[in-house]
Amino acid sequence: MKDIEKLLRMMERPQDFTDEELQQLMDDPDIQAYYELMVQAEEGFAQRNTKREKGLRLWKIAAMFVGIILLSGITYAAVHIIRSQEPEDTKQENVVVTKAQPAVVNRQLSESDSIRTFVNTELEQILSELADHYHVDVDFRNEQSRHIRLYTKWDTTAPLSQMIDRLNNFERINIRQTEKHLIAE
Repeated sequence: MKDIEKLLRMMERPQDFTDEELQQLMDDPDIQAYYELMVQAEEGFAQRNTKREKGLRLWKIAAMFVGIILLSGITYAAVHIIRSQEPEDTKQENVVVTKAQPAVVNRQLSESDSIRTFVNTELEQILSELADHYHVDVDFRNEQSRHIRLYTKWDTTAPLSQMIDRLNNFERINIRQTEKHLIAE
């Protein structure tokens, strides 16, 4: 029994033993058999743990994919619900033609008379002034877009397309230009 305890200590801390003590202990056939049995048991545990770790890794990867798919589904459903709750007015295309009329506009004259600043001004008034200046008509396809209030600057010497591009940078505005028409959606 003492030899087995010595074998266990030797396996845990081989640096505490001299080569001669190790050799003398390993010369005993019973100790050799115990040693081989312990080595086989250790290898078996190592293989079992390796297989378990591989299995756990696969489960973790599968769980990540399920989570991603679940999150994608929730996002898709949220977008679908939000889009389905839009008012019916925005879904219908109502074409309303507005002739160019001089508009009363909140504007400040800048250093040059060619720069006009619109402060908290409705899109309808801005487009009316643009239409008057460039001799085009304005069509509103969406009634709500008429009442969008903006703060922007307009260089009256610049081409109309430049101002349309500037207005289209706003989130809820989409303006297209045809030959003699501005179409606001």
